[in-house]
Amino acid sequence: MIIWEHTVPTALIAAGIAASVVVIAFSFWRFVKLDIPNLILVACRLIFTALLAWCLFMPQVKEQLTQTLKPRFVVVVDTSESMLQTAPKEMSNRWAAAQQVLDMSWTKVVAAECDLDTYSFSSEVGSRIDLTAAKALVPDGKATLLSDALRKITDRYRGQNVTGFLLLTDGIDTREAYDAWANTPLPWPIYTVRLEPPATWEEEPDLRVDTVNTPRRVNVGWTTEMKSIVSGQGTKGQPVTVQLMENNVLKQEIPTQIAAGGGSKQVNFQLDHPEVGVFTYTVMVPPLPKETHTNDNAYSITVQVIDNKNRLLYVEGPPRTESKFLTRALKANPKVSPLSFIRGPNGQFLTLGARGSMTADMMESQLAFFKIVIVGNLDAEELGEHRAQNLMKFVDMGGSLILLGGPKAWGAEGFMKSPLKKILPIKSLGEKSMEGSYPVQLTDSGKSHAAFAGDESLWEVIPPVLSIYPNASISAGAESLVAANTPLGPQSVIVVQRYGQGKVVAILTDSLWRWKLTPDTEKTKLYQRFWDQILSWLSPSEKELQPDQIDIFSDKEQMFLGETTELSAMMGNKEQQQRSDLAVTCVIKSPDGRELPFLMTKQNVVTPAGKSFPGYASKFSAQEPGLYSALARTEIEGKKIESDPISFFVKAFTPESVPRPAKPEILQAIAKASGGAYFEDFEELNDTLCKLKFAGREEESVKYRSLWQNLLIISCLMTLLSIEWAIRKWRNMP
Repeated sequence: MIIWEHTVPTALIAAGIAASVVVIAFSFWRFVKLDIPNLILVACRLIFTALLAWCLFMPQVKEQLTQTLKPRFVVVVDTSESMLQTAPKEMSNRWAAAQQVLDMSWTKVVAAECDLDTYSFSSEVGSRIDLTAAKALVPDGKATLLSDALRKITDRYRGQNVTGFLLLTDGIDTREAYDAWANTPLPWPIYTVRLEPPATWEEEPDLRVDTVNTPRRVNVGWTTEMKSIVSGQGTKGQPVTVQLMENNVLKQEIPTQIAAGGGSKQVNFQLDHPEVGVFTYTVMVPPLPKETHTNDNAYSITVQVIDNKNRLLYVEGPPRTESKFLTRALKANPKVSPLSFIRGPNGQFLTLGARGSMTADMMESQLAFFKIVIVGNLDAEELGEHRAQNLMKFVDMGGSLILLGGPKAWGAEGFMKSPLKKILPIKSLGEKSMEGSYPVQLTDSGKSHAAFAGDESLWEVIPPVLSIYPNASISAGAESLVAANTPLGPQSVIVVQRYGQGKVVAILTDSLWRWKLTPDTEKTKLYQRFWDQILSWLSPSEKELQPDQIDIFSDKEQMFLGETTELSAMMGNKEQQQRSDLAVTCVIKSPDGRELPFLMTKQNVVTPAGKSFPGYASKFSAQEPGLYSALARTEIEGKKIESDPISFFVKAFTPESVPRPAKPEILQAIAKASGGAYFEDFEELNDTLCKLKFAGREEESVKYRSLWQNLLIISCLMTLLSIEWAIRKWRNMP
């Protein structure tokens, strides 16, 4: 079939060619003598014009071809070291069994009808090879990524005519913690076969904890599930006790049973998280009698327990009326999570709330867990200079501080004599309190403040207070929200100010609890309303509390000794992500407590969610087994910033070297999910593959061949021009 590819209108080309012929004919008739050489010249010109017209129409031949393509049959061979393992009762190993399958007659039958493609895999998938090359392979892979290999190979053949897969493996995947992946549907039937006889591993006793999985970051008060996989053989059918340790203290024990011939069991623990902090959990199985491989009998992880509510710390002196009502109000507020320390007998603190590892020491690391701190009736000595300095840093970094009234707190040796004086909203204060009944009212600043927002009528009549710390001189930038009418004139009761990135509140009375005892308290709830609203105003947003943050993550949560993991860090602030002058350090804490700093390299990193961002990365290879933690650290404008720590567990052994039985249940699941078949013996597999029906696929293709852009046409045009030029030179024609 001839088609024309010209884009210029046909009529226009025809008109141009016709005009050329007319001009040629007229010119030779009018100006040239018609003898034989000139007639040859005319013929050359006309033939040239005809060939040029043919080229202008751009003719092509379109040919439609139909061909039958052979289907493909894929053979996938496991080359990890576990294929060299031999059950105690057997003389040959799994690799020898796989080689036996590759030597059977099915290979010739299938190869005659299909394109036979062979791949090897262990930690990576090899390139395509033939069966001869597959027989020369050496099983020396240090890991088996079976699930990953199947996914990669099936992706390579999507859209192609594949009639089936033969998978020769022991079914062990050293990365996948659970076996559910084997039930994932696959586009082509996969044929699998048992490479070692059943029930041959019962003689060598061995137990191990393969993996532990639980949420690594949870909210306080949550109950979560910890799933652990315990496997082994040689148990003689006796129960196995699985132990859970929390910070090296035995918390739970659950009995389970593993078949004597080998197998795996999932053991689930329920974890309660009543306290904030970082907790280390270890799942252990006691060694069996005569067990030699005991370095895999334990597995550790860390869980960080946080509180998404605004965490609040309240430190008070001896119990008093104010502290009694305040602790109740804090507990009734659903938006805060309070932890209260009340000084009891012999100076010991009584604790109310989820304490965890927290103390009343107010160390800088402890204050980082809180957004609001309330300090009650403590003098400067009881508070201590160290606590006061930490509180100043806390406020400067975005925390909020409330200073309650009390004879010690606002006395001559109180807060005004401590380093806190620098951040107080008052510059000076009378040394003695005034006792009486003093009506109070909102100031102009108080009427518009968030602490008293809502129904204005509720605050028109406020219960009086019974004490005032008078003569407060307000600091520049501070605001008095509530004032009391006294014989000395209006006296500030509640004063607030911003300091650094945080806020400070001074309450200059120790009888604010009187607001709780109004006749209509159940209706107005002034006391609770005030504390709820002042705490809401004091609660800093995430941006205020932590304008800069850094996150760290790892590409692995578990690894084996000698493997390498990549630790990546990313600034949470988009502006900081673009900076090139930041030095980010990854600090890794080893199982023996040593801190190992590594400078991270700036590069694009891929988050666990699959997104790419500018960040930092560093590779780490563990030299000893155990639980590691890592955090990222940097400094921005003199302020040190650290990420939350992450953890990863390094197993003490090479997974391929641990004696363990094959997993035929995985092979059965893969075959079933793909629509293939699982075989117990080689002859049955061979017969089935020999009887497979292979259907080729017809594929139509279109071939185009140019009828003008070829050597013959171009040669003719050049020849005609040469003849015309030669005749003209011979006849001395212009």
